[in-house]
Amino acid sequence: MLSRIRLLATALVLLVPHVKTLCAETPPAAPCVTPQMMQLIHAHRSVLERMTAPDDQSRPSQLGNAQMTPLLTEGWKLAGEWAAGWLDCHPDPSARDLENLFVDFTPPPHAVVYDPKQPELFAMEGSATRIATELYVVTAVYENYTATATATFFIIARGADGHFRPKWNIKPLAEQHYHSKDEIGRWAFLGSCAYYCGPLVVDKVVVLPPSEKGQPRFAIDAFQATNGNTLMKQLGIWQWNGAEAENLIIRSYRLYIDEDRAIQFIGNLLAVPTKEVTRSFSSFGCCAEPRGIWVLRVTPNEVQDLGHRFLQPEIEWADRLLAATRTKLPPPQGLATPSVLAFLRHTQVDALTVDQCHVLSHGTKGGFEISFGEGTKLWFAYRLRNGQPYFTNIRVE
Repeated sequence: MLSRIRLLATALVLLVPHVKTLCAETPPAAPCVTPQMMQLIHAHRSVLERMTAPDDQSRPSQLGNAQMTPLLTEGWKLAGEWAAGWLDCHPDPSARDLENLFVDFTPPPHAVVYDPKQPELFAMEGSATRIATELYVVTAVYENYTATATATFFIIARGADGHFRPKWNIKPLAEQHYHSKDEIGRWAFLGSCAYYCGPLVVDKVVVLPPSEKGQPRFAIDAFQATNGNTLMKQLGIWQWNGAEAENLIIRSYRLYIDEDRAIQFIGNLLAVPTKEVTRSFSSFGCCAEPRGIWVLRVTPNEVQDLGHRFLQPEIEWADRLLAATRTKLPPPQGLATPSVLAFLRHTQVDALTVDQCHVLSHGTKGGFEISFGEGTKLWFAYRLRNGQPYFTNIRVE
């Protein structure tokens, strides 16, 4: 599964020998390629060749080109048929086997340096995740070496005839939602710049406990395939009813690309690391702050959104104070002393891009300072009132 669109191809080149060593130590299951599966391989090779071919005006192929949508649809259909045939041949696949689901189906993406004189070489990769007995979520992504990518996810299940079959795909549902520009509609988007910043690519599949009726559930964590150090991400939780995947909740959020925290499911809580949004200042794309966490409660009856919180609440407190003094509306009562409010209303403070927050003291009375990218440093003093800060002093350095 693709994790980050190969932003640094040279790094992948360095990893190839190590990956080969690991594969040699723990080989995947023995290949099983039937004549029907060989036909799928040849058909998919034709799809890749047509994807790579220039358009009618001799321009390199791009995902947003008109001829690309039917090619992707054809390719993903072949991938679904391959996955079903592969699962028929592997009655008890390991997690590693599922990671290598498409190894014999299509050549893996090559880590090469971009050459504008060469065609846009597309490749496909993906994997499968078991979410219940004889039920799998399969992810597949097409990409090229200019960091252009798009993905899908679909359900493979064993049918009444004893064979695995593709049962459902996110793409037809996404097409129905596309014109309403909602979160599900994002899965139909292919362009590099429109109402979204890029197509979605699956980052992780999280297996969740089933519903009270025993219906399997899973989460799809995805990101938009664009360059940048702050990712636009999406989390969707789905429930399989035997015929289709029903969406229980789907939201967008932001995350620093090199964030070392991972999504975790603990007890009945799904904890999603985030980069939070502020109102009065922003953040450098290459900075992790303001870091936060988004929590969802997953019970047999429902999925409940418990909201976002900052890992350092002081950043949120400062943002609330600065935002309140930058409008013509009167600030909320109990936010700060009149002197603090007057100072911020009459002082030009260059506090646009937050860099880091340093807590000086905790307790009933506390203090903290925030450094900004413009070289400004704000120092805040407060005392708690019913768990909320009441700012008593502020200083600009």
